Amino acid sequence: YCELFQGLHVGGPKGSVTTSLSAGLLAGMMVQCSLACSAKVTNKAEKRMLSTLFQHLWTPFPTTFCSVFYHDQEQTPEVPTKAQPHPDGSCTDGVCDCGTQPCGEYLWDHRNGSMLRDWLIKEHILGPMGVGSPDIDGLFVDDFWCSDLLCKENPHQPGCPCGDPVQGPTEIDRNSQADMGLSDSDIRDLTEAWNKTMTAFQQAMLDAKAYTWSLMAGQSHANASPSVISKASCASTLKYACQATSSWQTQAHLVGVKVNGSTWTQLEQDVAFFLLARGPYAWLGWGVWGMTWPFNPEPAHGELPPLPHGVPRPALFDRDFGTPVDAACHEVAGSAGVFRRQWSKATIELDCNTFTAKLG
Repeated sequence: YCELFQGLHVGGPKGSVTTSLSAGLLAGMMVQCSLACSAKVTNKAEKRMLSTLFQHLWTPFPTTFCSVFYHDQEQTPEVPTKAQPHPDGSCTDGVCDCGTQPCGEYLWDHRNGSMLRDWLIKEHILGPMGVGSPDIDGLFVDDFWCSDLLCKENPHQPGCPCGDPVQGPTEIDRNSQADMGLSDSDIRDLTEAWNKTMTAFQQAMLDAKAYTWSLMAGQSHANASPSVISKASCASTLKYACQATSSWQTQAHLVGVKVNGSTWTQLEQDVAFFLLARGPYAWLGWGVWGMTWPFNPEPAHGELPPLPHGVPRPALFDRDFGTPVDAACHEVAGSAGVFRRQWSKATIELDCNTFTAKLG
């Protein structure tokens, strides 16, 4: 598996490696990385540099705890300290043991082509711990690679401009490009290779009669951002959604419900919009980014939600509206901005002028 991982560039700009390996290692953080192989460092200069870089951070761990693979320490299990009593992912027993590799987020090198891609899909995704299990019918695959060069060529493609936090792998330390010694062309090649992996992954999921979040409209990078209606967007969104050829009728959609803390702010309007706009496949859930999970505030990684507080499940979610009689919604003749759709047990209407809903 050594060739599957992105190598750690130890000859990069001075201080670049330590920048991405700082806070977590100082806290003694470790995370399980079962596929990272224990590579032998043969270059004496490299070995001395790695030893100098890591040894004082891992006391009392042995000096053999080092890795030639790039990794950062964001969103991985950490031991709580006085300075950081609630880290982003707490080890409940106070000990994080990764075995032979340092803790951290490791990166696949998708330029390995079929070598990596076949293993990820056939073993990791379709295997008995994935959708090969009778208990699993879908997967959430998050994050992506982004290239400034590709965004310059086509600024309108999903993910552009690169800002999570910079070009390269998303939600990874912003110094990762320098730490790995990657050029802008390398980032472009990795992004294109990652896109090939994701295309193959999505097709494999469909072939297996499974599903993944990124197949939903507007969720190409699993950005957890459902559509939420407002008075300002109401009429234009429904004018489009009511068209038989719109993505609302031809693709799966995720619709959000707006909340303020634990209070529903426009529940009837949100449910009416969902019933008006939805096609054959649609889901109604909580909020916007993060969807409040459905708890507010969102708990830290590794912590339980603050029950019994949070957003309660409204009774309206369990009301039976029947099945659609009308193939799609329509704007009421002579009443601009008023949209209606007949269901077998209710007539659904949303007046975008007054932003009021009827669910009778």
